[in-house]
Amino acid sequence: MNQNRSCRMNRPGLLLLGVIFLTLLRGETILPSERDKKEILTINEKKRTYYQLHNNTLTYKIAGPKRVEIIARGVVPKKDYKEVRFSYNLIMDDGDSIIISHSAAKKKNITSSQHPGHGFTLPGKYFINIPKGNHWFKIEPVPKADVPVVIRVRVKGFEKGDEDRQFVQALAGIKPKSLIIGKKSVRYYELKHGERLQFEPKKLSKLTFLSRLGFINGMSNYENYQIRVWKDDTIYGTYFFSTEKSEDSIIKEDKKVIPGKWRSCAVDLSKGKHTYSVELLDKGKKVFVRCLGNQ
Repeated sequence: MNQNRSCRMNRPGLLLLGVIFLTLLRGETILPSERDKKEILTINEKKRTYYQLHNNTLTYKIAGPKRVEIIARGVVPKKDYKEVRFSYNLIMDDGDSIIISHSAAKKKNITSSQHPGHGFTLPGKYFINIPKGNHWFKIEPVPKADVPVVIRVRVKGFEKGDEDRQFVQALAGIKPKSLIIGKKSVRYYELKHGERLQFEPKKLSKLTFLSRLGFINGMSNYENYQIRVWKDDTIYGTYFFSTEKSEDSIIKEDKKVIPGKWRSCAVDLSKGKHTYSVELLDKGKKVFVRCLGNQ
């Protein structure tokens, strides 16, 4: 009798441990080394853990391959509802520092007991593909930045190929190019710096942009590039990709260009009519994009 009672009393604790264990296995959230910078945000009555990026650096260690999402929010005065800019420096391994900038307005129903006189903006999202092996990255504040920033980092799943998804044509009658993989020909649009490639999906729930960097003479076998996705005139997310040459594929219309291995980003679609567009942020580089939609 007493033994059974003991088992019943311990069951909630065992369930809690199971939930924690499963969460760790899923790797949904990555914690920085600077755990003392934690700040709990209440977002629509749900608790979310962010880390302060005021006068300190946040350091993350991670084993790849993984796809990482960096969520940043600006910290603004409680009565301020105008759109503000916020930014941070990102350093991957021993590479160069990249300034990541976002622009967003304050969002209602976000509070923090650590900042009672302040509110928080809509999220600015940035994505990194972590290659195989052990890596680290640092997030540093930008000197004289417009507003303080809080950071949350999560692991996101890698996107699959073309399974059960339909090709979405770009607007303005742009003709795609043919990427040849073995005996298979796949349609990709060429993406140039300074131009947006636009799409107006209908009766779809999700878009996936598959992108490939075009390798030309003088480039190394391993390169980085950045693309940005827009929803109408609002930035949906900025994506940083590392890629290498894909020796088994060519561009039919320009065989001097060697495509890189494909990298992807996904967009959950809102109801109503919206225009989604993608742009290349790197001058002097060429990227090919294929847009796929889920019903």
